[in-house]
Order: sequence, then C-alpha cells, then structure tokens
Amino acid sequence: MSNTDRTRRKVTRRSTVDEAAKNPSSSRRRTQAERSETTRKLILDASIRILVRKGAAGLRTGEVVKEAGVSVGAQLHHFPTKRELILAAFDYVNERSVEMCRQRVKLARRAGSTEAVINAIIADGTDFFFGNGFFIELALAFGQADLDLRRVVRRSSRRSRFLVEAIWREMLEKQGLPPEIAGDVLALTLSMVRGFAMRRFIEDDPGRRAHLVKVWRDMIRAYLGTRLDERQFTGIFVEPVIGDRPMATATVTTTAWLPLDGASEKPRRTRKRARKRA
Repeated sequence: MSNTDRTRRKVTRRSTVDEAAKNPSSSRRRTQAERSETTRKLILDASIRILVRKGAAGLRTGEVVKEAGVSVGAQLHHFPTKRELILAAFDYVNERSVEMCRQRVKLARRAGSTEAVINAIIADGTDFFFGNGFFIELALAFGQADLDLRRVVRRSSRRSRFLVEAIWREMLEKQGLPPEIAGDVLALTLSMVRGFAMRRFIEDDPGRRAHLVKVWRDMIRAYLGTRLDERQFTGIFVEPVIGDRPMATATVTTTAWLPLDGASEKPRRTRKRARKRA
C-alpha cells in the first residue's frame, strides 16, 4: 500500500469519526423498541388517513398495510383485529391532541399574558376541530351500528377532551381569572371554534372567521371589564391585542382537512394593479 493510500484512509476514517461525533443520533443504531414504535405510528397514521377518506366501515387492513408500507405480520403484531386498530387510531389522535395542548401551554406561559392564552386556546381548538380527530370522532360515535364501539369511543373522547379543557382552565386561572369566569370563557371560546368547524359543511370563509375571532377577543375584554375590579382587570390585561393578527402562540398548524366534496373552496385572491402615473 502506498503512502498516498494510507494517508487517504486516515483522512476518511477521521472524517467519519468527526461526523459521528457531530451527529451521535444518526450514527447510533435504533433499538428494537424504537423500530417497533416507528412501525406502530406508520400503521396508525395510515389508518387515520383511510378513516378520514372512507370511514370505519370502509377501512380494510390490507389497504392500511399497503399505505403504511409495512408487512401484514407487522400490522397483525401490533393490532390483531380491525376493531383494535380503529380504537388505537382514535386514541392516537387524542393523545397527539393532548400533547399539542401541553406544548401550546408552554409557549403561552412564556408569553405571560391573558391574550396569549386566549389566542393559544383558539389555535388549539382549531387544530382539533378542523383536523381529522374531530370528524373521526363524529363518524365513530354516531355512525357505527356497534353500540359497544360507540361507548368506548365516547368514553375515550370525553377523557381526552376534558383533560385538555382542564389544562386550559388551569392556565386561565393562573392568569388571575376567577375559576367560574375562566370556565365560562373557555367553554364559549371552544364552542365558537367548534361552530366554525361545523359551518364549513355549508360555507368556508377564513376571512370571516378571522374577523369573528377578533370580535370575540374584544367581547372577552369587555365582559371581564364588567366582572372584575380595576386592579384585577389591569393585572390580567398587561398588553393590548394589536390588529387582527393573533400572537405567535396562536399559529394554526393544521394541515389535515376533511374533504368536503368541493364545497369548501378557498377564496380567490385578487391582485390590485398599480395605476400608472400620467
């Protein structure tokens, strides 16, 4: 072996070691448990997509296997029956919803204002009620002939949604709102967002929704002004909501929407042409 070859091998070996040191996660081999969890999530994600497209009655495990890109054996290992797969998919949607709620709570806590919390509640509700979870819940809870399945789905839904509501109610109380008022504001805010989601069946107008959200924030401020003394009100609202844009904690990240057979068309954008000066 020539000196040039030896030098080249040393450089290659050194660069490989340096790269592994920079990215230890990429060089480490995944454990069996990690690979199994990845496969499980692939199956559940594929199941959710199919449930949205075809409903529980149209779910076929063969199609799930094909869409998830896993083997039949892997699917049967994690979910031996179709019923177990449907319930696991539903629980998975609720678990992700709770996790997203907790993440938004952390961001709202850093912002440190009541407006940030209210905006985060609106964003969190939008992600759930406009996403796959809510419509899968409706389909499973009201569209199934299997009464036992309906009971299980409703019980799971109540557990997860009540947990989310408890988390946000506690956050509002930490901002200084009395428990009763915090509960009312939360319930009405989520009811508004839920109503927006159902409205999409006949009309989808994002601009109108944004306007009504602003109106609702102003109504909350006015309502609290009548229920709290000046000291409490000043302590809760330490900064104003500027314009129509919600704070960063209210960024909506929903990417999965229920297809409405073309009924929900996005509003067309019209470009204003600048007039030429004479």
